[in-house]
Amino acid sequence: MNEITQNGFDRSDLAVALLMERIVRGAYDTRQSHEIQPLQWSILRYLARYPAEGRTLTRIATYLDLTHAPISRALRTLRGRGLVSTEANPADARSSILSLTEAGWAALELDPIRKIAQRVAALPEPDRDAVKRALRVMAVRQDPEDT
Repeated sequence: MNEITQNGFDRSDLAVALLMERIVRGAYDTRQSHEIQPLQWSILRYLARYPAEGRTLTRIATYLDLTHAPISRALRTLRGRGLVSTEANPADARSSILSLTEAGWAALELDPIRKIAQRVAALPEPDRDAVKRALRVMAVRQDPEDT
């Protein structure tokens, strides 16, 4: 029988959640203010994967499920570091198209998320497939009541 915590969670489920957090936090070696922060990495990854028409502040905010303010601050920092550039959006004069610069593409070569991908890739195939399936289900069903 599984032990239930005060919060109503199975203790082993809570332990798995804590391990997931530890793995993600461990990917980011340092958290110095002069280094690329996790949100900034997410933005760089987004810009690398989406076509020009989707590379706007609003689309990034929607994708990351955040308001415009933190995305705008992160983009200002990324532009200041020469990792992201902007150009006029021909489809909407109120927004800009964001792109990675050469330095932005180079930064992605050092993306800490690769450490997690390497750990997943090192798993035996059945375990790797099980992790992928489980995480996909969890990503789709973000509300526990959706089960």
